[in-house]
Amino acid sequence: MRQEKVLTNYEKLSDYALSTLAGRTLGFMKENTHFAEPQPPITEYEVLVNDYREKHEVASKGGSMLDISAKRNARELLIKAMKRLAFYVNTIADGNANVLISSGFVLASQPQEPLVPEIPIWVKLADGRQKEQMRLDFAPVDTAWEYEYAVASERDEQGEIKWPEELMRTSNSRGNIIAPVTMGTLYYVRVRARNRRGAGDWSEAVSLMAR
Repeated sequence: MRQEKVLTNYEKLSDYALSTLAGRTLGFMKENTHFAEPQPPITEYEVLVNDYREKHEVASKGGSMLDISAKRNARELLIKAMKRLAFYVNTIADGNANVLISSGFVLASQPQEPLVPEIPIWVKLADGRQKEQMRLDFAPVDTAWEYEYAVASERDEQGEIKWPEELMRTSNSRGNIIAPVTMGTLYYVRVRARNRRGAGDWSEAVSLMAR
């Protein structure tokens, strides 16, 4: 009978998928009573996860070659730490699927795909072909079944965007029409992808003044 275990090698994950999984494992492993003495220690692992996610965010927003190099180095250190931690999880769990799942790592018996879709990138707002319209485009996400996007035009007293509860849904990454819009109003839009595993993280908000 095959013994359950988690994957230990995450080198093939994209930067976005690695960032998502690293955050997930950190959250699941913190104060997890199944794993009393994780290796590396959670405090060390948390430093590596946060360092990589911060440097990845800088590099993904058009960072310099130095920023990209720093992100790569942080990625290598994180992947090595994840390998050690996953090996520890496999040793302690000894094939117990429930204990393995509680670690946040990916079961080897699961389809080897990101737990949730990656964050959509290259999100862009442009004027529509007709008045009182905007067009929303973004790069497609390979594992997405559909996309959700939110449209806002106000900020609260703290300056935060007031995102509505109602979301728009689409299966297309290009040519999404937002209408009607009011001339002279600044609109904000963010996008996330969904698949059978749930919704991914929101993209950074983009904005455009309606003309």
